[in-house]
Amino acid sequence: MQLAGRIALVTGASRGVGQATALELARRGADVVLSARTVDNPLPNQPGTLAETAEEIRALGREAHVVPADLNDPEAVERLAAQALAWKGRIDVLVNDAAFMGRAAYHSLDELDLKNFVRQFNVNVTAPFILTKGLVGAMRANGGGTIVNVTSGSGLIGTYTTPGITYGATKAALNRLSTLLARDLGPDGIVVFAIDPGYTRTALVELTAEQSGHDASLAHPTSVPANAIADLIEAGGEVTNGRVFKTVEGHAPHLMADSRAPMPEGVEIDLSGA
Repeated sequence: MQLAGRIALVTGASRGVGQATALELARRGADVVLSARTVDNPLPNQPGTLAETAEEIRALGREAHVVPADLNDPEAVERLAAQALAWKGRIDVLVNDAAFMGRAAYHSLDELDLKNFVRQFNVNVTAPFILTKGLVGAMRANGGGTIVNVTSGSGLIGTYTTPGITYGATKAALNRLSTLLARDLGPDGIVVFAIDPGYTRTALVELTAEQSGHDASLAHPTSVPANAIADLIEAGGEVTNGRVFKTVEGHAPHLMADSRAPMPEGVEIDLSGA
């Protein structure tokens, strides 16, 4: 899918990867619906607003439409889908970038309460589901579309030292949701894939680096995943559908999981020493 002349919806578009992605899609010729909670007044220590993103898009010669939404509220997410469609009658590209990254993302089981557990699933998994369900009808009517779910390496099973249990669980769910949607929507010409932006230098990463045990100086700029997302959208479904990618600075995105490949066989475990 070439982005010139397309209509995209990007969540989390006030700052970070979402903002950079919205701007990159606009550079490639798309008009963009922008959604987040921060409209005009930036949060303390977190620069960026939807108004600023919209202004930059318009300076690029493209159109921007701001639709504020709290993705923890399912009814607000349904309204976002409806208002996005009402703007120009279609959405060709959906980028689900927004994620819950509050302090509870780093909570252990003992620290975490049910309210924050559910909130993380609402924002990270339920909102992408609601937006997909609200937009696929129009995508089908217009011959197809692309859905990008921004995931994380925390969703892959393996050694992972960053504190917290819910964030990784939500991203694992988002990965599988992406691959199953790709299976079901592929015949309609709708491409679905997920991409891990890698360790990206956002204001939030700089704020939470010490808490998460990371060195923010090692992170790449937001332009790196933004370009990777746009490149993958334009690459088309033969390359991307049903796959999970990781952004790697200076290289093409790495393939991390592929729902089109056979399921791996189990490995027998030696229990003789148990």
